Order: sequence, then C-alpha cells, then structure tokens
Amino acid sequence: MKRYFLLMCFWIGFGILLQSCQKDDNGGGTGVDDQEEDYELPAPTFTISNPVPCINEEVEFSFTTDASVTQVWKLGDETSSTEKTIKHKYTSEGDFNVNLKLSDGKGGVVSIDTIISVMGKRINDALDELVKETGKVWVCSHRGNTYYGQKIGSVPENSVEAIERAVTAGAQMIEMDVRNSADGAFVMMHDATIDRTTDGAGTVAEMSLSMLKRFKLKAEDGTVTDDQIPTLEEALLAGRGKIFYELDIKKGVDIPTVVHLCDSLHMLDRVVFYRGSSKEKAREVTDVNSQAIVFPYVETVADIDYWSADPRIKLIQVGYGDATASEIVAAAKAKGMASFTSYISDAILYNNFTEVDNIRSMQYQIILTNYVEMLKPYVE
Repeated sequence: MKRYFLLMCFWIGFGILLQSCQKDDNGGGTGVDDQEEDYELPAPTFTISNPVPCINEEVEFSFTTDASVTQVWKLGDETSSTEKTIKHKYTSEGDFNVNLKLSDGKGGVVSIDTIISVMGKRINDALDELVKETGKVWVCSHRGNTYYGQKIGSVPENSVEAIERAVTAGAQMIEMDVRNSADGAFVMMHDATIDRTTDGAGTVAEMSLSMLKRFKLKAEDGTVTDDQIPTLEEALLAGRGKIFYELDIKKGVDIPTVVHLCDSLHMLDRVVFYRGSSKEKAREVTDVNSQAIVFPYVETVADIDYWSADPRIKLIQVGYGDATASEIVAAAKAKGMASFTSYISDAILYNNFTEVDNIRSMQYQIILTNYVEMLKPYVE
C-alpha cells in the first residue's frame, strides 16, 4: 500500500511538471518568446531650433538617445525623413504636429509628438514684397495707439491691450519704447518717468520691476485702467506672429541683453531696432548678433549706400518734411529698401488726408499713426 501511494505521488508530480513546461512553450510564464514582445524605449532628448518659426524659416530637428535605433520623422505637412538630424522650411502658417518614432529592431519602440506653430512671414521677406508692390502702404501703430484706444476704449499706450487692439485694427507694425528698470528688467515706457502714463510717480530707471508693477497705466484721457506696465517679453509675446515690431531703444538700456532676449523668444526676424541715425549705436546692436535688424534714420542720399551695404537692412526712416526726402525715398527703393515716416496728426480724424496724400506721392511705404482705423482704409 505504501509503495502504491509513492508511485501515485510520482505520476501526479510528473503531470504537473509537464503542464508547466507546455505552458511556457505556449507563451505563459517566463519563456524566450515573452522577451520578444514589444517594449518601450526610453524617450530621447528632442531638440528643435525654433518651435515658432516664420514661413520659409529653416528649422532644425534632432534627438539624442543612448539606444541604437532607426528613426522616422513626420513633420505634419506631408514631409517625412529617416535622417537623424533634418532641416525643414514650412511654407504656410498654422500648427503642425511633428512626430518622431524610434525603433531598435528588437521590438522596442518609442513615439513622441510636438507642435510647431508657424507664425507669418519674416519681416524682411514681407518688406521685400512691400517694395515690389507699387502703391502698397503699411500702417504702423504709434506706441500701440488706435482710434479705439485713444478716443473710445481708454486703452493706455505701450500696453499689452494696446498691442492686441493694434492687431485687431489691422496694423502691420507697431512702434514701442523700451527702458531699463533699476534692477535690469526691460519695460515698455516712452517717458523717462511714469508720471504722465500711470497713477504713480518716479523715474523708471530708479524703480525696480516689482515697484513699477504696483502702478496702473492711464489712458490718454486720464482714465486709470487695470493695465500694468508690461515687460518687453510680455509685449513681444502678445503680438508674436501677428504684427511686426519697431523697438525704440531708450538711453541707458542694456543693448546686448535686449538683443539676447529677442533672440531667445525667436523674434529677431520679426523686430527692427531703432537707433536713430548713429552708425555707432547701430553697431551696438549688430555686434551682439549679426542677425539683428537695425532700422536707421536717414538724413542724406549718400547715407543710403552705407546702410544698404548691410543686406538685412530693408527699412529706413525719413522725415517727410525733410528737404531731400523724396530723393532719399527714391534712392532707398532703388536699393530694395522700404521707407517709413511718422504722421501722428489728428487731421485725419476730420477727414483731412492732405498730408497723407503728399506722403504717398513721395512713395513712402509705411506710415506711423495714432489712428490705425482711419488711416488703414484710406491707404488701401
């Protein structure tokens, strides 16, 4: 009986072992076939040279990983590539989903996505088109001012709301003023003090950013608004891809840091830096970054040859009342440069466009105004 019991235990144990082996062979347990199932690779470091490019601006895509992989890029505009590093130009505005899929050939895969927002044209590409289109005129909003902001809606100059209103009104460019705070921040303020434009008082350069942010901006009619003094970064981001910027850099501003900030926001090809007629002050900008675009004031025809030697300078300012203004504008156009002038008179509020007609007859292509809504329909 004892011998019979031991024999039964032996056969039961053998049956259990056999079932276990069969289970492993069929995909259960820890067999070799389990190791061939798909698994996810560690995510790579994904690098994009510019996530907010302009149309036809080159963007470089690359990645790094410790794994040995093959890659497939899909760039969201029907373009694909199997190169590790690729350079690409988008030809239209919009948001494009970029997908990178990596595989190690052993079942390990990883797929990551990101969005590229293509925002309008580069300013120099747009200016090239403007110069070639006879009779075309852009409107530039003076300190972000619009008829709505000045006369109806109580919107302060050099404010984020002013930028948004200028965009809505259809301005192609906006002029704004940059100053340094005491702690090195860049703020938008025309005057050296905040007395006229806020509910406070004091000198911008002697006040910290946190102190400046305590005050509220006032509109042209004296109304105290809820708007704060914006930083340069806030101002640029408010209109990036929607409007071009002319930055009037005031005395004492740290030029290199301003240029670096614009570059970090991918705005160097959407901004022009005004430094008056001074060649030395212009070099303070371009010595920092050769891609920065200077916007000079030109006083003589002879100066056109100097400024046009820099292929990035496509825009100059000329006072329309200057004695040789017509000759300067014509010489600039012959060099492929657009001309800009300031006309901030209230005359157009009373349907008086006499001076505007004179400016247009001199072939200026950009006019600065406080009243975008009045000037834009007229010049179009």
